[in-house]
Amino acid sequence: MSDRIDRNAVTMTPEDDFESHRRHLLAVAYRFLSSVSDAEDIVQETYLRWRAAEPGDIRDMRAYLTRIAARLCLDHLKSARVRREHYVGTWLPEPLVEPSEPGPDDESARADDVSFALLLALERLSPLERAAFVLHDAFGQSFDEIAATLDRSAAACRQLAARARRNLRASRPRFTVTPAQAERMTQAFLRAVNAGDVAALTELLTTDAVLRTDSGGKVRASRRDIIGPDRIARMFVSLARKYGPARKTMPARINGLPGLVMKDPFGITQTLAFDLRDGGIATLYLVRNPEKLRHIHAS
Repeated sequence: MSDRIDRNAVTMTPEDDFESHRRHLLAVAYRFLSSVSDAEDIVQETYLRWRAAEPGDIRDMRAYLTRIAARLCLDHLKSARVRREHYVGTWLPEPLVEPSEPGPDDESARADDVSFALLLALERLSPLERAAFVLHDAFGQSFDEIAATLDRSAAACRQLAARARRNLRASRPRFTVTPAQAERMTQAFLRAVNAGDVAALTELLTTDAVLRTDSGGKVRASRRDIIGPDRIARMFVSLARKYGPARKTMPARINGLPGLVMKDPFGITQTLAFDLRDGGIATLYLVRNPEKLRHIHAS
């Protein structure tokens, strides 16, 4: 008698069914909240509500779970906005860190809808506009499905998405960067910083380059944007001289952008993402708030 398991005969448990949708739900919640940790909490609460409801047969499990998660996100956005009114310094989304080379089916890696520029622009929308845009434009839900989630008519949801699209048009990525270009720019940045070469580093930055830093007031960092290639270059060279070989640097994709994860003997200390334009680095997003780095694990 063979002891081989017929995998087709194995019955999926409800937990297995839910787990098959976890990555999708995390991707949805992250685009609502710009926070990996909050998105994970939303997915856990979605699971608890789904299990408590015991709805029986569901025609479209993914749509049903997405509706629960979206409604939870809308409730969460109200309290999140209040907290951000009292945030110290620049607020940036919690960095979404992924391998330098994603797989073709990596849903959370789509650079066009997790970029820092777009997520920051989403913060300026009303919660309902954000919901309509995320569910329709990012995840392809019909306006009838969105109407059921938002308790609005399909026509009203269509208008919400259209308003959001108009407000976000300038924030969508306008330049396509190949993996090879991203790799060259990242390595050139590292070489210039490690060599203390301010001139070479300045050459990599556009003339209107901006460095935005999020420390949340938890660690020392500039609370205002640093503008201009020379000032930015000198700051990074100065920091490299200060920390020296104690800090390890690992290339990664951060919110779909080329970037670096920095780690010292005490753990991850910061992430740095590069928004490239016209062959140079136009915007640098530096996240140093330790509360926004807890979900990142060095590999």
